[in-house]
Amino acid sequence: MPEEILKKKRMELGYNLKDIAKTLRIRSDYLKAIEEGTFEKLPVEVYTKGYIKEYAKFLKTDPEIILKAYIEKISPPVIEKQPDLITPAENTVIEEKPDKRYSATAITLSVVAALLIALSLLFLAPQEPKTPPLEKTAPTPAALQPSSQAQEKENTEIVKTVAAENSQVEKTAKEHSLEILAADKTWILITIDNTESKELILNKGESAKFSAKMSFSMKIGNAGGIKLIFDGKDMGVPGENGKVITLNLPSDKNFAR
Repeated sequence: MPEEILKKKRMELGYNLKDIAKTLRIRSDYLKAIEEGTFEKLPVEVYTKGYIKEYAKFLKTDPEIILKAYIEKISPPVIEKQPDLITPAENTVIEEKPDKRYSATAITLSVVAALLIALSLLFLAPQEPKTPPLEKTAPTPAALQPSSQAQEKENTEIVKTVAAENSQVEKTAKEHSLEILAADKTWILITIDNTESKELILNKGESAKFSAKMSFSMKIGNAGGIKLIFDGKDMGVPGENGKVITLNLPSDKNFAR
């Protein structure tokens, strides 16, 4: 099995599962499940893929082979159902010939009906209504027309309103910025504006920057291993070491530190 490659590689290098688990911050029973191919004992798919990648990289093995075995096991091939065959007898259409006795009667009734419709249209056609003459509208007196000063004032107010709306749109369109600084090894899954998702692992001393028009949604595998800077403001550490949390910004920007 492909997953047995990891076990064989580990034994060749002389590593112990508990020592690797301590180094990678992954439970030893998870590593054992990966080696034995018992993926049903592992957590949700996004965490399992991260564990497989980190374990394979640690043993200097291509993780794609193990990931392929994992995906095939959790997503078995779908067997398409073959359509039922229709025998010629079931698909045969029986044609019935019309009875000649009723042909002449049907033609006669059609002719009579057409004559009746023509006569009704001729004698009952509605007459066109007479259009009343148009009334002349008297011009508006000059005294009631708006003055040029009033018109200029109205135009000025319109320009001010449009400028204020444009300013509000510019404020709304301003993007949010997020910087993540790692003080310890941390796995992160970040979703930008509820559309684009990115998965990353930051080691100590590494950092990452993102921007969004509306919001960020994050799953953090080690809440005490990072510090967040949101829109230029230092938010500090979002949680405790080793704790897995979910964080939404800007709605959770006042999280307890």
